[in-house]
Amino acid sequence: MSKRPKGWYEALVIRPVMSVDGYESHEKVCGYVADIYFSVKENEIRQKLATGSPNSIYTSLYTLYKVGEAKCPAYWVGKDLLTALMQSDLTLEADSLHWAMKTGIFILPKNVVLSPEKRSIGAIFWHYDQGDDYLYWTAIDGSSFFCRRFKVSDNMRQLTYADAQDVDPQAVVEFNSYLQSIFLRLILIMECRPELVDTESQVIRVNLGFAKNKAKDFYEPLWIGKNYRVKSEDTSERGGTHASPRVHWRRGYLRNQPYGEGRQHRKLVWIEPVIVMGKA
Repeated sequence: MSKRPKGWYEALVIRPVMSVDGYESHEKVCGYVADIYFSVKENEIRQKLATGSPNSIYTSLYTLYKVGEAKCPAYWVGKDLLTALMQSDLTLEADSLHWAMKTGIFILPKNVVLSPEKRSIGAIFWHYDQGDDYLYWTAIDGSSFFCRRFKVSDNMRQLTYADAQDVDPQAVVEFNSYLQSIFLRLILIMECRPELVDTESQVIRVNLGFAKNKAKDFYEPLWIGKNYRVKSEDTSERGGTHASPRVHWRRGYLRNQPYGEGRQHRKLVWIEPVIVMGKA
């Protein structure tokens, strides 16, 4: 694998971003992309994919290459929002999404999504190739890659392999499905809850030394759900037989809600999950 060129970080990313407590650094996440972007050739990877190579590493390589080509656009995912999405039943078809953002990175809070080997998944990288109608995504736990490639118009028919060694194959299949559901929920929430998505980030000048010429401009992260908080409901004071005796989740779901003149149009609405605080 070739060495990253000098100044790769500034050349490969749209903007240098400040570190965030509880998340992998932006530079480290982009480093995974850089290791591939400066080491492979796109036409060679596409040729391997076209021949149906059973080695999933080419799915990961292509995804990371295209993310690097797009200059690593990234969104940080709020921990409470991720928790709420994981407690929601969001059945959807990939071809129903508008894909306003076709390539990018979701940076996840540490130690929330764990691989079969109990390592933290720090980010999900994706690329939607609209011309070929294929969606590619990959994630890494610091040791193994997990990835999928599928044709969107085939309503999620899986063309998938996992690039993880010494992991139970069935566990990998189940984990890939789990990761894919998280990824698609995040894409969905960008579409149906745009108020949760940052559109601007401020520049912060950071002094890296005592000399003025050591100062450097960084950007604040772009967030999905930065200020989102999980909703709760206290039922402990309720009487009757329907008050729950324990703490539990009331799961969220999607509603195809009518709106507009004559209520003839439809839009997806996320009914958010709630933690119900029981009598106990």
